Amino acid sequence: MIELRHLQYFRTLAETLHFGRAAERLHISQPPLSRQIALLEEELGVKLFDRSRRRVELTEAGQRFYLDTGTVFAAFEQAKRNALAAARGAAGELSVGFMMSTAYSVTPAITRRYAAQFPQVSLKLTETLPLDLAQDISSGSKDVAIMYRPQDCSGLETVTLFREEMTVVLPPGHRLLAQSVIDPRELAGETFIIVPRRIAPALHDIIFNYCLQHGVTPNIGLEINMQQTIVNLVGEGLGIAIVPRSMCNMRLATTTFKPLRDAPVIEVVAVWKEDNHNPCIATFIESAQQASAQASREQQTA
Repeated sequence: MIELRHLQYFRTLAETLHFGRAAERLHISQPPLSRQIALLEEELGVKLFDRSRRRVELTEAGQRFYLDTGTVFAAFEQAKRNALAAARGAAGELSVGFMMSTAYSVTPAITRRYAAQFPQVSLKLTETLPLDLAQDISSGSKDVAIMYRPQDCSGLETVTLFREEMTVVLPPGHRLLAQSVIDPRELAGETFIIVPRRIAPALHDIIFNYCLQHGVTPNIGLEINMQQTIVNLVGEGLGIAIVPRSMCNMRLATTTFKPLRDAPVIEVVAVWKEDNHNPCIATFIESAQQASAQASREQQTA
């Protein structure tokens, strides 16, 4: 059986055309080198070298074999680089789920940065409801989720990517449009459009508890799964909503976003299963933190 070392012996002899110098370069003695070359020729069924007392020359078959083995060694070196990249998380596959609302905050920046830093990673992004994201991580159908912090983090690792204030979104002609900052007590009696608790418990609870802390019991008119749909329905005059500040990036002409007094803050986190050993997770988390830090700085200066 031909081994990689036999090809290395052959290529060294082909480059030196001298058994003594080739043996010296290979750190072996000349007789074993001669035997290995003879065995290689026997295995191939062709003569690779013309030998005489004065010189060694490649045959036509030897010249062709030298060219082709160069391709073999180049492929082997590439295979080593690929294996090292995969071990370091710089190559491979990564499945990431994200909430649609983060498409208006950190997900685009994270995706751009990671794709630029690690072009050899096949990154699959899927928009998913918060309800399903933690389950997808636990089941292993996704490697990482970008979401609000799950209630049950057992078996999971999390890192905060982004914090943003909540803001109130008002429809056209609303009585509070003239105010620069909205006191939550002024929202008493309003019809709220809110995400159902079973879909996004962290977001639902922040909104509900904020109102209760200021003496307001939200009058829930509509429960809607997606934040962008909530903002659209506010624009249609179906109620008001408290949403993450990044939803301002929808830039709807029919809605107005106003800051809240003592506004609550919602966290967006990266979540992954603690026993998921995909090395691309570590590189993704590091890149995501870098992109999120930049997004936070831009938010503060906006």
